[in-house]
Amino acid sequence: MDKEEKVMVSVQNIYKKFSRDLKSSLYYGMLDVGSSLLNLQQKELRLRKHEFWATNDLSLEVKESEILAVVGANGSGKTTLMRLIAGIYPIDHGQIVFNGVKKITPIFALNAGMQPLFTGRENILIKGAMLGMSKKELEEKMDFIIDFFEYKDFLDMPVGNYSSGMKARLAYSVAIATEPDLFIIDEALAVGDSLFKAKCYDHLKAYVKQPNKAVIFVSNNIKKVLEVATRVVVIDKGVPIYDSKNIYEALTFYINDCLKDTIDERTRQLRLEKIRSYEI
Repeated sequence: MDKEEKVMVSVQNIYKKFSRDLKSSLYYGMLDVGSSLLNLQQKELRLRKHEFWATNDLSLEVKESEILAVVGANGSGKTTLMRLIAGIYPIDHGQIVFNGVKKITPIFALNAGMQPLFTGRENILIKGAMLGMSKKELEEKMDFIIDFFEYKDFLDMPVGNYSSGMKARLAYSVAIATEPDLFIIDEALAVGDSLFKAKCYDHLKAYVKQPNKAVIFVSNNIKKVLEVATRVVVIDKGVPIYDSKNIYEALTFYINDCLKDTIDERTRQLRLEKIRSYEI
């Protein structure tokens, strides 16, 4: 009998809404804060004028040892879901249950917090602190970060003189050194040159083989998903519409879903061939 897979994250019927314009967003935000302070929050699910559901009764599970790829067209709710799981956004309705997840490291803007006038070594300390690492943890992980970064001779140079690839390498090296139970990566999986990309792929595959580890990443890059994902969830209009461990079939479904509104079959086939020629 197969060992039952441990569910580390259970997303249960979550709803998250946003406003389509800034004025409404600010107005409703003030109303919601006031209602919260007075304990007058509305329990029913309703949209006010100019609002829309970014996630709509969305449920899914993330299991131990998975590298779960979340794909979908722009505006489908992928990043919103990641930010809800990371605790950056409050949930309007529903809940997210964690099982044994004590530490989450989300990457949404890889180079956020990097200071161009500071050296690489100094930026390791800044970025590490931003990601919740203590001074002791940073000291213990310094050799790992430097080895993964690979450009030791440039550590005492201002980061403003780094190439974009070197900056991304350094930030990614610090992020993975946090060793979270759940690693959330939004459009930042594998950075730098081809050799470093391969190193990142291999690291993630080895990482999730440890007990109580899982990775969720958002990427519409077909090649990346094919390379590392062990499961794919396709999201459309805030809800999962396909969930499979057969990566190729899931990505085929995703591509066809992106083309579903194409009017004629000939145009659809031409666009499909274009996608395949660039991404598969």
